[in-house]
Amino acid sequence: MADSQSTAVLFARVSRNSDVILPINDCAALADSAVPAFYCVHSVSGAAGTDFLDLAGQLDPDVRFYGIQAPPAQIEAGDFGQSIESLADYYVEALVRFQPEGRILLGGYCVGAVIALAMANNLCGRGREVGPLIAIDGVPENTAMHSSLWTPRYALELIRNVRGWLKHADLMRAWSMRSLIWSVTNNASAIGKRAIGLRRGEKWGGGYSIEGMMDVSRYHRAHRSFINRLFAALFSYTPPQYPGEVVVYEAQTTPLLYLPEIGRRWNGLAPASKVVRVVGTHISMMRQPYVGALASDLRARITEYFAARKA
Repeated sequence: MADSQSTAVLFARVSRNSDVILPINDCAALADSAVPAFYCVHSVSGAAGTDFLDLAGQLDPDVRFYGIQAPPAQIEAGDFGQSIESLADYYVEALVRFQPEGRILLGGYCVGAVIALAMANNLCGRGREVGPLIAIDGVPENTAMHSSLWTPRYALELIRNVRGWLKHADLMRAWSMRSLIWSVTNNASAIGKRAIGLRRGEKWGGGYSIEGMMDVSRYHRAHRSFINRLFAALFSYTPPQYPGEVVVYEAQTTPLLYLPEIGRRWNGLAPASKVVRVVGTHISMMRQPYVGALASDLRARITEYFAARKA
């Protein structure tokens, strides 16, 4: 794991980088082709550096960790991120220029998992070998594989989820009463929307907005616009069945009143999916102290994949 000084250097590097392919850990910065490379697509924020610093630090020096980010100059453009397919094509062009040949191990976090899926299909269409797709707590919305709100199974899973929150009480320590009320209110609103046929994130008058699910006030106006375009694109994208292998990392603790059912939906979309449940929430699983569990399993799978190909 990177120490505090290394982390500061890494953060400085990712903060000033304006390219699509972003070396996040020290091992990636050295660009030693003998070390396995893993490319991971950003979350809905578009900022791969801040998404993956903790995870990349846990993998160094065993894996070259590259983030795939939305370049700041493109974020300013009004049409960038309007569809998952166009974003995937843009990133694939950059990835192919960066690594013209050889097998590619690709993943994504949150919305990035969906972009990575579209990228994998794009790369396979170009004749490139793509390793198991690494989906970190993200899944396409248009899979029609979620459970009904009113089934006993759904209610039972919600009860189990409350037990998870109580077991890991440290997940609540950083929450103020205001933020807790905000979370419960917005999850209740999501249930109400689903009850009348609206999707999570869909606005009453039509269209989609992430504001009810994520605080985007700290981003400037153009960046907020990109986040909402990408969020809407997620709901517009209908993926084809994926024949390749997918490793799905699913947070054990989900929102108190909503079940994303990420593993279940991936199993319907990609029959070769393997679901690994990881301690933590959607956010905390990528941060200390929980990220070590994700990193340990991911490191082993990356090593196994490249060792098998070398043999």
